[in-house]
Amino acid sequence: MTSQEKGALAGGFGLLWRRQGIFWWIFAVNLVCGMLGTLPGLLRLHHALGNNLAGLPLTGRFDLGMLNELFRLPDVSLGRFTTPSFLFAIVFFLFMLFVTGGVLETYRDDRRLTTEEFFAASGAYFWRLVRLLLLSIIPFVIVEMIYGVLRKTADHIGDRAIADQVGIFLSLAAFVVFLLLALFVRLWFDIAQVRAVAQNEARMWRNTWCAWRTSWNGFGRLYGMYFVIAVLAWASVAIGLMIWAKLPPTAVGAMFILFELMMLAQIAARLWQLASATTWYQQHPEPVPVVIVEAPPAPLSQTVEPVPPEGVGPSAIAPNVPQEPSTPAAPTSEPSPPSEPGPELPPADA
Repeated sequence: MTSQEKGALAGGFGLLWRRQGIFWWIFAVNLVCGMLGTLPGLLRLHHALGNNLAGLPLTGRFDLGMLNELFRLPDVSLGRFTTPSFLFAIVFFLFMLFVTGGVLETYRDDRRLTTEEFFAASGAYFWRLVRLLLLSIIPFVIVEMIYGVLRKTADHIGDRAIADQVGIFLSLAAFVVFLLLALFVRLWFDIAQVRAVAQNEARMWRNTWCAWRTSWNGFGRLYGMYFVIAVLAWASVAIGLMIWAKLPPTAVGAMFILFELMMLAQIAARLWQLASATTWYQQHPEPVPVVIVEAPPAPLSQTVEPVPPEGVGPSAIAPNVPQEPSTPAAPTSEPSPPSEPGPELPPADA
């Protein structure tokens, strides 16, 4: 794992820890939805077996045959009460889809949003995330088709192999490939969600394509980061199931706490992925295209004086500018011509 990958992974965990109010709030909503979804079946089961010896196989130990009978008996019919569980699971899924925009906005700004700001961001990005969800169905279907081909190939090879374990291992390998491909699709559309919020992008087809290029360019670091978080989430489920298998059926409280801790780990892992994707995207901003703006041409009415070449005087290329008529100068006084001599006057005493 590179230093940048570790930085994004640790930065995402730090972001999750600083904004853990969102985490606990989502966990509380999940807990309420789980209780409301299982409450009708719990009440019906208590009414049918609360004061009945038939419930001993389920209180003293786990009896699969007895559980099947409870689903088939008309007076109990636990199958009818699975519908509220599915409905509240859908409600929680839609709730997570709605608040994802607010979660990403909080992670992008790294500050505590007010309730008004949080739900405003959630509503602003909700339909964009719905369109991204619909677009993600296409690659997930392709991944499912690839898994179907691999599974059929594994079964075909396993039926003709001498060892019985060949088909089992090949089917397991096909399932691992399916998980790895699905993880990349999840990564791809998480980057698309982060980019839609960071760039305020409204065109989801263009956003999906840009997110594909970003995910592919940073495939090694991003996929390694998501793989680490996914392994931790899968390990928490495996450890929880191992502990559950060792608990006695009467330890109802311990089982409740155990399964809530498992759900807590899954929600934390999901938010950790979103926080890490946001941190990585901020560390690797997209290049901004450079726009060259050309100067507008000079208007025709504007006269541009040419620059004279070196060694040539400006009079050689002076523009032909019409000269205004000069004002005539005032006439100057000419010297008077010499006067001709007149007749000589006689002397006065004559």
